[in-house]
Amino acid sequence: MSQLTVGDRTFLEAALQLGGGYVLDFSNSSFAQFFDALGIDIFEERYAEYGTSKANRLRAFWKLGTELEVSASLTALADYVQAKRIAEAYDAVTDDHEAKIREIASSLAGTSPLRSTLSGATTTEATVTKNLISIEIHEDIYGHIQRYLATDDYFHAVEESYKVVREKLRELTGSERSTDVFNENAQSNKHYSALLGKSAPAGMAEADFFRGIGYLHLGVQFLRNEKAHSLATFVEPNLAIHYISLASLAYDLITRFLSEETVAEIEELVRAKRKSYRSVRAFYADFEDGKWLQGISLPGSVQSASARRLLKARWLEEADLTKSYDHSNMVFMRLELVVDELTEADLDLLIDLPTEDSYGNDQEAGMWPFLEFVQRRDPGKLSERAKKRLAEFAAR
Repeated sequence: MSQLTVGDRTFLEAALQLGGGYVLDFSNSSFAQFFDALGIDIFEERYAEYGTSKANRLRAFWKLGTELEVSASLTALADYVQAKRIAEAYDAVTDDHEAKIREIASSLAGTSPLRSTLSGATTTEATVTKNLISIEIHEDIYGHIQRYLATDDYFHAVEESYKVVREKLRELTGSERSTDVFNENAQSNKHYSALLGKSAPAGMAEADFFRGIGYLHLGVQFLRNEKAHSLATFVEPNLAIHYISLASLAYDLITRFLSEETVAEIEELVRAKRKSYRSVRAFYADFEDGKWLQGISLPGSVQSASARRLLKARWLEEADLTKSYDHSNMVFMRLELVVDELTEADLDLLIDLPTEDSYGNDQEAGMWPFLEFVQRRDPGKLSERAKKRLAEFAAR
């Protein structure tokens, strides 16, 4: 089974144009021939797990295929796109998308140094052009310091970015001082569960990585101490951005992990809330406009956008609309908790999920009020397919 992440699959869904059951411009015959060249019978029965369309067979292949098989297929798809572009000015897939497909293929094959070995949500992006690096600052930090950046007050932008990191440490561990959390040699594992999602590293490599995170936070503490005990002075913008990037990385690395206990706690909150309604009508009265969320108090560790993205990825991965009406309702309840992190591609992925159980009974429930909730929350988030599905619901 491949380790293709939800983020990768979401990108590939869009890049390979899987909407409507298709894959790029492949016919059934050319699709079969494409996979035959890789030694794979894509029309084998086991690849019909989600349905018999080309798109559903590809999704099943991503689930059932090995790392190397999926990697080889993605490389071949990128080669196919490149050849089409050279031969006939094919523009259905951009150069950037082709490059991203190759990056995912390389990562699956284990050849990319950029792929993380830890389960977590990728929260920031970066591009490099010669010696110029464009970095996306973690949104929790940027949201706090943007007022200072807007007025070129780089001293306070740096100082406040470090405060955000220290406050997150305090929120997760009870102490804002890195020396208390990690100790002065960055060797204490006392708070690993809260910060890194596990009580102890799996091996020496991970132990070194965890200790490196500790040293990074020690650096933030001592650099911040220097700023806190000096008068506000001019900070050269380039240097300030380096300082802020350091804070962003330190913050990112302690907010991208959630313990199984925390996830279980949240899922139990959702389950208990669903069971608390005495009738289906009472439930939908609250669910359709998000009123049920008012009674949910989530753990502090999931207030970060990083944690919400991690939950989104996990819940999309586990989304199953074939079990029962109640289960489908809880799938959508969970996703309403992280609605701000959902994308158009995520919504299309949900729309494409199978809904019939093994007896042919449709078990989907809650899609309509869920999409209406998303539309009210952020109208621009609905894809054309989601809008079409809403219109179909309304016409019933």
